[in-house]
Amino acid sequence: MQRGSIGFAVAVFTTAASLTYADAAVDPCLGTPAISENGYPAVPALTDVSRIPIEVPYDAPQGSCTGTVVTVQRPDGSAVTTVPLVEEGGRFNNPAWRGWFSPALATGTGDWVITKVAHAGAEVTTNVSFRVVRGTSLTLEQPARTSGTVKTTFTGLVRNYTSTGALVPAPGRTVRLLRSGDQSVVATLNPAANGRYAVQLALTQALRVQATTAATSSHAAAYAGPVTAHKLLAMSYLTASATATVNNWWKVSGTAFPGKLWTTLHVWNGSAWQDTLSYGYTAANGSYARYWKPDRPGTFRLRVSVSGPGLDNSPWSREATVTVRQLPQAPTYFVGTVVAPTAGLPIHRDSMLSSFGTLKYRRANGTLGPVGNQVVQIFARRVGEASWTRVNSVRTAVSGYFYTRWGHFYDVGQSFQVMLTYPTQLPQAASSATGVFGPFTVQG
Repeated sequence: MQRGSIGFAVAVFTTAASLTYADAAVDPCLGTPAISENGYPAVPALTDVSRIPIEVPYDAPQGSCTGTVVTVQRPDGSAVTTVPLVEEGGRFNNPAWRGWFSPALATGTGDWVITKVAHAGAEVTTNVSFRVVRGTSLTLEQPARTSGTVKTTFTGLVRNYTSTGALVPAPGRTVRLLRSGDQSVVATLNPAANGRYAVQLALTQALRVQATTAATSSHAAAYAGPVTAHKLLAMSYLTASATATVNNWWKVSGTAFPGKLWTTLHVWNGSAWQDTLSYGYTAANGSYARYWKPDRPGTFRLRVSVSGPGLDNSPWSREATVTVRQLPQAPTYFVGTVVAPTAGLPIHRDSMLSSFGTLKYRRANGTLGPVGNQVVQIFARRVGEASWTRVNSVRTAVSGYFYTRWGHFYDVGQSFQVMLTYPTQLPQAASSATGVFGPFTVQG
């Protein structure tokens, strides 16, 4: 838990009589008093103790101003108090003597005036006014480190000091979380009845913040922190096939949070991680996909790395092992071949029929390519006969597409079948013919 810090309101000082060291007639120990500590302005506030610093600068050898005192009283002349300055103060080359004004906790708030500074029988009248308020205690706890999309909780406690020095909840004191550095407001909070405030923020990277609460007419301002909210990225397991083929894209995907993260894919070349040139940011939903095209068979290690600014575990990575194989060159084959009467069923003695489709082959890398300028032959036979008769032929276009119309020579009542073949010079480990179409019966 972050230890609470006691805040103070800004005091207003009015000096009616001011001394300068150029005035040789004035004791160099009788400088103008200020509510400060070690040269830094302090806010006069009462907490569980009554201890308000007063410093008087001097222009004399160190130790020669021992015994300097100041007089403090209410503006109406009551509650006159002599405050001895008992220790060295000031800052750098501006030395001062410092003492502590301790009004009663119960009644010490309100307006006061420093009316006189005295030393070794010499004195000077001053009129330095200040207002005493009660202190405020504000804490800001160290937030837990979160991962991915889990929100970070910021919490703390704001309390006021009472006239007895006790701390009580201050639900009416608005608390602001400020980003350290530019002091921009991260969140504005209203404490609960017990003085505790809390907020959950969706962070995409580490964030250093401090808490502040403004001064009121009766209580000082306060601040707490800064504290750093640490953040981890969360990366899912990889989704990918365990196998791939040469010269074909292999895909790996997953999710990573929080925020917009950078993802890269590398392959292990046996001695180092090599770039695959597949990289990019995650999508709005945290998803990503990376691709790799292997150029040879074998077993490979691949790694996806995710990185982002302000994340404790960035970069982070996961690996996958892929077995790449070489696809054999397969035979050519037909795609979408159709044999049908041009005019539709039924088939008559004088009906024309049509055949069309696409001739393709499978390359060594597994992709498909067209077979252009190759002959496709159309054969027919009566049902029950063993031999086929060629009825037409056609050449494929560059795209592999072909279309032709042909007539038959069968009589009414006879049934026949149709087959297409492609006598190309490409590998034909399987049959070079299509399936058999039909039978078709000739109608009268």
